[in-house]
Amino acid sequence: GKVSKNRKRCEMAESEEKSPYANLKALCQSLKLTENALLTPIKKVITVKADASLIDAFRVLINNNILSAPVFDGGKWIGFLDVRDLVSYVNHLFETQPKRRKSWEQKINEKKEVVALKAEKKKNDKSHLDRIIDIAALEPKITVKYLARRNPFKPLSSKANLWEAMQLMARRIKRIPVVDEKGELVNIVSQSSVMRLLSQHLTDKKIQAELLKVTAIEIGVKPVVYVNKETLASDVFKVMSDKNLSGIAVIDHMGTFLCSTQASDLKLYLKKQNLNILRKPIRQFLAQVRQEELVDNLPNVSVKPKDTIAHVLNKLAVVKMHRVFVADPKNGLRPVAVVSISDVLKHICGSKGSSSSGLVMKPKSKKQKQ
Repeated sequence: GKVSKNRKRCEMAESEEKSPYANLKALCQSLKLTENALLTPIKKVITVKADASLIDAFRVLINNNILSAPVFDGGKWIGFLDVRDLVSYVNHLFETQPKRRKSWEQKINEKKEVVALKAEKKKNDKSHLDRIIDIAALEPKITVKYLARRNPFKPLSSKANLWEAMQLMARRIKRIPVVDEKGELVNIVSQSSVMRLLSQHLTDKKIQAELLKVTAIEIGVKPVVYVNKETLASDVFKVMSDKNLSGIAVIDHMGTFLCSTQASDLKLYLKKQNLNILRKPIRQFLAQVRQEELVDNLPNVSVKPKDTIAHVLNKLAVVKMHRVFVADPKNGLRPVAVVSISDVLKHICGSKGSSSSGLVMKPKSKKQKQ
């Protein structure tokens, strides 16, 4: 089935592509996908049924504090439902049908005016997701099944090792489903869990020596996709959707790197905010959706051009983000490259993959905003 095909693909790639990281490779080949460090942090794998309503499906993600979940249909797994799919689609509707957007924004403002008590406010907050789903539901072809097929389900056997999973992730597959001999889904290995596990072995002198040979600027993708801090959040999400990015750099008027967006921002937005916030500048949007989180609201997650892969790998594990930006102190801390987990794994595994193209977005003028 799909598991054996993916395994054969990994074996073929392994015979064709040699990695200079012999010690790291040997370690990863000795680690199975059932390692405790790779197990999902929740008690069981959260799944979604293909015939579920959009609102029920996305509530599963929000209530379990996850970004995605596998979808089951007709006795087989068809893909993953991802939070980003909903936000990008609603953003598309707003862009193509401005009258509908204004109507919904007006209704939201009217309702906000009559909300006074905390209990009422809580009830109102819960209905923000309902409103967004209602908008998406106006297009009957947008179903859980339709969205799930945009994110393929590429499983590996529970007997597979970490190196095999890394080879698939090097091809920009963000999550690896793990199935047992009966075809039952037993785990989902994320890129973040792989980074955490690898960072735990950086104390090994042989592995550390291998990871000190190459710098961030050498493996970083150039040019950087970035937006000005005054760019509207809705426009930023459109760029992320169009270019299939889960994170994008935010700069000031001098070109200095300030912070970056990440997929979890969309989850926080769906959980706590309303549609109006999409019309705010991205810097304000990020500050607002992160204000209740127990983390730095707007962390500057960057590395220097000459920082090693070991440093990058460790930083990705510590900050729990999927990418870091390479900011050059000699050039006013402008973002000159971006290194994602996929980029690190692609380099380590010797995989050839596609790179993101660059795009600059300028803030809209006052006339355009009106």
